[in-house]
Amino acid sequence: MHANTRVVTALQQFKGIFFEQPEARLSTAEAREICGLDEDICDQLLRALVDVRFLTRGLDGAYRRRTPAN
Repeated sequence: MHANTRVVTALQQFKGIFFEQPEARLSTAEAREICGLDEDICDQLLRALVDVRFLTRGLDGAYRRRTPAN
């Protein structure tokens, strides 16, 4: 699979998880398992989703969907 396609697919997977289960929490290890990408790329994708305010990262390091309250 082409690298760009894998990145787009991973982004769709992450968004899908949080749209389907708004209370979901993912550790970086769980996110890597889901997307199947290497650690650096997966971490960059998660940080990008934080930057666009779709996700937030808790003190425990887990990612969750941003709500108006956070």
